[in-house]
Amino acid sequence: MALLNPFYGIQLAMGLIAKILNRRRIALKTFLLLTLAVLFLPATSFGQSGAVQADAAKSLQSTQTAADTAPPIPARREVVIPGGTPLEIEAVYTVSSRDMKPGDLLSFHVLVPVRIDGVTVIDKYSLVTARVVKAKRGGHWGKAGKLTWIMQDVVATDLTRVPLLAYQDGGTGEHGVKGTSHGGEVAARTIVFGALLFPVSPLALMSGFKRGDDAILPQGKRFVVFVQTKTTIKLPVERSGQ
Repeated sequence: MALLNPFYGIQLAMGLIAKILNRRRIALKTFLLLTLAVLFLPATSFGQSGAVQADAAKSLQSTQTAADTAPPIPARREVVIPGGTPLEIEAVYTVSSRDMKPGDLLSFHVLVPVRIDGVTVIDKYSLVTARVVKAKRGGHWGKAGKLTWIMQDVVATDLTRVPLLAYQDGGTGEHGVKGTSHGGEVAARTIVFGALLFPVSPLALMSGFKRGDDAILPQGKRFVVFVQTKTTIKLPVERSGQ
C-alpha cells in the first residue's frame, strides 16, 4: 500500500514533526507558567509583608500619639475635716412614719458648703444619709406616731463618705419627729361617756379607737449635724489652691 501511495512517507514524516512540535509547545507552556509563578510569588509575599509592616507602624504611631496626648494625672493633696465640724442640712422629701420601717434610709442635702483653709471639702447639695431606727404610726387611744433616725454620712468633694453625728456631744445620737397626740381628748371623752352612759359604758370604749397622728418629716425641715471623727480627703492641687 505504501508503494501505491507515493505521499505516504511524506505524511508520516509530517505527523512525526507535528507530534514533536506539540510536545515542545506543552513543555514551553509549562516552562512559562513555572517562570511566572516564581516571579509572582515573591512579589506577593513582599506586598503582604509591606502591608503588615505598614499596619504595625501605624498602630505603634497611634499608641505613641495617644500616650503623648493623654492628660497627666493631677497631683493631689490631703485636707483634714476636723471632728465636730457642723453641717446645715434639710430633708429632701416628705416622709411619714406610716410608710417607713427600721433600717430604711432618709435623704438630706447640705445647705451651706463647708470650707477648710479656703478649700471646699463638702459641696452645697451634697448627699447626706440617715438610717431609720424607729417608725410608729399613730396608735389607738390617741397615741402619737414617732419617727427617729441616726445620722450616717455625707459625701465629700472627693466622694469620701464622712461619718456624722446628730449632736456634737454625742447624746442619744438620734433625731426624730412626733405626730400629734390625742390621748387627753380620748381620755376626757371616755370619762364623760362612761358617766353619762353607764348602762352602755362599752360605747365609751369606742372612743379609744381614735388614733393619734402619724409622725411627719416635712420636705425642707432643717437640722444641724456634726462630723463624727477627723476625716482626711484628697483633692487636686488646682482645686485645693482655690
